[in-house]
Amino acid sequence: MESLRDATMSRLSFRTLSGIAALLIALVQGCAPEAVKPDLIPLPRGSWELVSATFAEHGRIPGAARATLAFENGRLSAFSGCNTATGALGGGNGQFEVKELAVTRRGCPEPLAWFESRLFKMLRSTPNYHIDGETLVLQLGNDIARFRRVAAP
Repeated sequence: MESLRDATMSRLSFRTLSGIAALLIALVQGCAPEAVKPDLIPLPRGSWELVSATFAEHGRIPGAARATLAFENGRLSAFSGCNTATGALGGGNGQFEVKELAVTRRGCPEPLAWFESRLFKMLRSTPNYHIDGETLVLQLGNDIARFRRVAAP
């Protein structure tokens, strides 16, 4: 009787260990369900206005309206201080991608035109992002743009 119980316990232990081993292998190989791999940094939401950019002489263009970004319903809308742009937004976890950024073609005076081309290039080029409190930071190479959250009206 004692040996029958020991044999049953050994089989149960072997099955349990086999199941745990299979789960660990699946996790290591990346076969785990998506629920195990959540986005650690969600895409930005809401409206933001430019505070500073490394590609603007004084952090922004004096005399021009502040550049803005708005993230809503899987879309990005941007205003450079002269032209507007919009596109579908994808990505997450610290990097976003704007698909087919459509931009108006209004002629902008310098240095605003130069600033705008750098800002829109950044948005098209899959920048890294993080949110620090009420500040959204976009980075692409050495270019950094900081935006502050705009309260909803």
